[in-house]
Amino acid sequence: MSTAGDPSSENAVSYFLIFLKMVPGKNLSPEVLGLHAAHLSELDRSGRLVLAGPIPERAGGLIALRVANLADAKAVADEDPLVWGGYQTYEIGTWLISNRQNGYRPHLQQEHQK
Repeated sequence: MSTAGDPSSENAVSYFLIFLKMVPGKNLSPEVLGLHAAHLSELDRSGRLVLAGPIPERAGGLIALRVANLADAKAVADEDPLVWGGYQTYEIGTWLISNRQNGYRPHLQQEHQK
């Protein structure tokens, strides 16, 4: 697995969402789901995983990441066995967090590397 986007670095302040979508006609085997779970476990151990899970109403799932930039988020998505195995496609979005510290107004003008 890639070590890109190590959250222990000073620059790891960005959050990204990976929206996974099932490829029609592709069935997930227990083996593939096990590989996906191992991928998520590695992301969790490295501090990059914020949360993840399926979205039954959308026939896919969501992975929230804390990584340095969009390229790191894309690398994580491309490393997922569901993606490289052709079972799911994905889209990535930058997640600007609204919280007490920013008055629930994230900086919409914030620049992110593409």
